This record gives sequence, structure tokens and C-alpha cells, in this order.
Amino acid sequence: MSKQISTPLKAALAVFATLHSGSALAQEGTFDLGEIVITATTKPIEKLRSGASVEVLGEDETVAQSGDLQLKSSLQRLPGVTAQQNGPAGTPSNIGIRGAQERYTAIYIDGIKVNDPSSTSGQYSNLGGLTASGLSRVEVLKGSQSALYGGSAVAGVVNVFTMPDLDGPEGTQHRAEVMYGSHGTFTGSYSFSRRVGDLSLSLGLSHAESDGFSAGDENRGNTEDDGYSNDRLSFGLAYQASDAVRVGVNGFYSVGRSEFDEGTGAGPVDGTPGDERGKRTERGIRTFAEIDNGGAWTHEFSVSYYDVDRSQSSITVAPGSFSPYTSRFKGERRRLDWQSNVEVSEQFSLSFGGDHEKLTSKDSSIPGGRASTSNSGVFAEAIYSPRDDLDVIGTLRYDDNSQFGDKTTGRLAVSYRPTEALTLRGAIANGFRAPVPSELYSAFPDPLYPYQGNPNLAPEESESIEVGFDLALGGDTTISTTAFHKGISNLVQYDPCPVTIDFTLFSCDPGTFSTVTNTPGTTTFQGLEFQLEHSFSEHLGVILAYTYIDAETAAGARLPRVAQHEAFLGLDAALTDRVNGQLSVTHVADRAPDNNPAQAMPDYTVVDLGFDYEINEGTTAYLSVHNVLDEQYQQVGGYGTSDRAVFVGLRAEY
Repeated sequence: MSKQISTPLKAALAVFATLHSGSALAQEGTFDLGEIVITATTKPIEKLRSGASVEVLGEDETVAQSGDLQLKSSLQRLPGVTAQQNGPAGTPSNIGIRGAQERYTAIYIDGIKVNDPSSTSGQYSNLGGLTASGLSRVEVLKGSQSALYGGSAVAGVVNVFTMPDLDGPEGTQHRAEVMYGSHGTFTGSYSFSRRVGDLSLSLGLSHAESDGFSAGDENRGNTEDDGYSNDRLSFGLAYQASDAVRVGVNGFYSVGRSEFDEGTGAGPVDGTPGDERGKRTERGIRTFAEIDNGGAWTHEFSVSYYDVDRSQSSITVAPGSFSPYTSRFKGERRRLDWQSNVEVSEQFSLSFGGDHEKLTSKDSSIPGGRASTSNSGVFAEAIYSPRDDLDVIGTLRYDDNSQFGDKTTGRLAVSYRPTEALTLRGAIANGFRAPVPSELYSAFPDPLYPYQGNPNLAPEESESIEVGFDLALGGDTTISTTAFHKGISNLVQYDPCPVTIDFTLFSCDPGTFSTVTNTPGTTTFQGLEFQLEHSFSEHLGVILAYTYIDAETAAGARLPRVAQHEAFLGLDAALTDRVNGQLSVTHVADRAPDNNPAQAMPDYTVVDLGFDYEINEGTTAYLSVHNVLDEQYQQVGGYGTSDRAVFVGLRAEY
């Protein structure tokens, strides 16, 4: 359905439409509404009409900067988006939107929802292993979207498209990339799309491997490299069965292997080399049908299935670390979607539909070995454009959850363009997130660090508001600013066991265990996003992005890991007709301690440098140096980050 979960096969068409879109006429002059986004509403819409805060990667260039191994490296450069990882590629990573953790973000890959029912809090849990190689487009929708996407979208939505264009011109198109560099890193990807008459098909293949570096911070004496590898296959097929009906199927298969470090409250430590290992297998498939009889109505139907099978093992460990274990977790999602759209008039369009999904978590930590929940929802969205310079978008949704009953959510967004250069926008919404089986029922009876889920958890509920503007100063400068406030009541947080006796292993006091609990009152996330893009000339451009976040519990305690200040500066210079240079600086400051009040989280600044050389039309070689100044820093307390690293690569499109 067009609310983004049934439009992955149209992603490239949206890109094409952006470059060739017609402009809406205002009362005076012409509005350039810019790129088409397919995330913010039930149907593709110009970004400046959506009233939402949307970031797009891969619209004009590749999704990632040259030398990026992981998608999270690209996401963390966006205003309002943070990325933190427990070591090298393949280890757990958290992508937060406006200070809220990853569990509040709905993640879709090629139209298939991939939030993992068996993960700690229902988050995707593999953005640390998702490579940037071979991706075609990413959209990040910020702000509460529960009214359209359901309970897991309290903070926003991330849509990832791996497939090549199925709606492009007749013929065959190819894209390939290889990269090699520090830490024994190698990546390769290839994709093609072919359209012949009524039949379109695509295929994407990617491989990534790295020796990595120590997941436990090397400055704390850890030396063992923790490696990673991942193989991914994506495919899609669409067939125009008649003038009115289009059908298709798309899916993916991914296998990743990684190493990690664990430890006590004092931080992770090396185990026996090669001992602590993880494996993750993901499968997703989706079939769809689109009906457009040429009249005012269109209909879309889809059925999707996603499962993840992941395991972790630590057979022998270093003194002071966790007890040996082998764990296996399986999560499964079955989902049905339906949506109908009607153009009531030139000024008013209406969409409505429904979805049903069943989530299943399977692992030995749950009594009986498995637990399931289901959710059914219906929604309606109206887009009203009384004038060429004004859009009002209202969305209403009703959900019935098998565990927690019913919930109604809504969202109202406005976009007003008083001049050709200025867009004023705002949105108000509420949302909710139902705890997943692992939060409710999982139990880990470790002799030192027992954990017990909490079946008495209440759903988290949120209210949010944002206002902002986009300003184009001539053709050289654009400014975007958004002020936001979000309150989450019944926030679910980790509640560690008391440690008052054993200060050597930091083990739980006898008879106690760690769990998760609802935080009383309302936890607030408020702040400001700012982005400036300026072209000094056709040879030199700059991007400046800054985010301020104040995240506190009702008691006034700051949330761990949330930085109050994050800034990104990027310079792009055409050094010659064929050589481009890029300089980027990322600064993170004023972070609350990471669960351990005694463990400070110092500020850090990371500088990256890159060069691209155009060999010929469609073929580019590049050199990238990450962490040029060899900054020693941590994103998560006790976990390592890369020293200076160098990568070279080659990409081609033909």
C-alpha cells in the first residue's frame, strides 16, 4: 500500500518524478515543491507539501558516502538521528530519532516490516550489520507516525530500498561496486533491473566482510579483533496483467556472522579468540496487487512474511565475564495490508485501509518456548488542499491489540507556503507502543546476572508536536529548522539488579534480578534541528547540521546515551573536472553517563576525508580516510571504535 509499505517497487519512479516533476502554481509565481517522498502520507507527495520532517538519502547520489561500510554511518549524519554501536560492524547498534531509542522506530526493507519480535524491545536490532553497499534509497520520517504505521512508529519510520528500479525505461541497467580497506574490509555489490513490455524484474547481490577491531575498548586492554561478514540477496518482479491490474513479488535473504565481547558492569572484555560469536539469518517476502481502472479509485493489497533466526554463543570467557552460554532466538511476522485511495476533487483526496499482523517470538527463555501477539488496525487519511499554497493532512487510526486492547491514534499536519521561498509546517500527533513478548516473559536464570521479564508492563503512550520552516535563499542556500517536543508516559526502561555485596564480579545480590519497568510520569524529549546547505560556487558546497536534545524522565534524570549537542559539517569541493573532495566533521557533546553514573562519556570529534575520481561517465574510483585525527572515543560506555582507517573503491553504472 502506498503509505510506503507497498511502494518499494515505485521508489525509482519517485526519483524520476522528482527530477521531472511539474510545479504547483501559487497565487503569485511558481512553487518548486522539490523531491517526491513516499513515507509521510498514504501516497507519494512532494516533500514540501507533506508537513513532515523527512530526510532522503540516495535521491541524487549514492545512499552512503564513499568508504561507508554500514548504513548507520550515513544515518548518523542526518539532523535528529543518532547512531551508537557496541563495537565494529555486526555488533548491536541503536539508531535513535530525536533522542528516542530504536524500539520506537518502525523499520521497513523493500516494503517488508523488519522489527524483530524476539529482540529485547521489538527493535530491528540489525542496523549494525546492514551494509550500505548496494542500497538505492533511504527515507527517514521523523516524528510520531503511529496513526499511519501503528505502534512501533512513536519516534519515526526508516524505509530502506535495496532493489534496483522496476519502473525505469525499457532495457537493462546494471550497477556494481567494490571496496577494500583497513581492518581487512572488503565489500562487493551488483544489481540489475530489466524492463521488457509489461514485465519488470530486478536482482541485487552484496557481500561484506571485515576482520574488525576489538568490541571492547582497546584503551582498556582489549586486543582481539571481532570480525564480521554478511551476504544478501534481494529480488523483485512486477507484471502488468491488464490495463487495470498490476501484480508482483519481492523479497530478500540475508546471512550475517559476527564476533562480540561481553563483560561485567565494568565493561566488555576479550574472551578466548573466536569464542564469542553470533549468526543471524533473515528472510522476507511480499506479494502485492495494484488495481487502477483509470477512474478516481485505486486499490492496493499485499501479504508479507518476515522471519529472523539469530544465535549467540560464548563457550569459554575471560575471568569476570558472563557464564558460558549458547542462546538462540527466532522471530516471525505475518502481515496483511490493504489500502484504497480516491480523488474526491482537485482539492481533496481520501485514503483508507487496514492491516493485520501476528508476531511470534520463539526461544527457550520464554515459558513454553514461544509467545505470540496480534494486532489489527484500520485507518483513514484525508489530504485537503484548499489553495495551491496550503495542504492540511489528517490521519486517524484504530488498533485492537490481543494483549493490551484497543487504542486510537491521530495525526494532523499542515504545510503553508506564503512565498515561493518559504514553507511553514507543523504537526501534532499521539502514539503508543505495546510491549513485545521478550519484554513480558523472557527469563535468563544466570547464576550471577539473572534477568526476568515483566508481565505487568503497561503500553507506552506518547504525544508530540513539531513546528518548522524550510527557506530557499536564491538557488544557492537552503535552511531548514524544526522545534519538537515529545512526551512518553509509562516509558519502559531497564531496571538493573542491586549490586551491594560483590564488587569484584558486580553480580546481583542474592535473591534479586534485573528486569524492565515502566518509568512513572512522562519522559520528555524536546529540542531543535537545524540544517543549512550553501553553494559558494559550482565548485564548492557546504552542509551544516545541528541537533539539540533535552531528554529527561519525570523525576528530572537525564536519559543515558542521549547527547544534548550533535553537529555535522560537510564540505564538498570540485578540485578538478574529474576529482571531487569531501571533508566531514562530526561533533558529539554533553552525554549522560551510560547506565553507570561513575562512568563519564567524554565529548568527541571525528574527521573524515574522501576523494572521488571520475574515470569515465558512469565509473568512479574513490579514496576515503575515516577518523583522520585518530580520535580515541566511545559511542557506548566501554565499547571500542575504529582508529584511523583507509578505504579505496570503484563503482560503476551502465
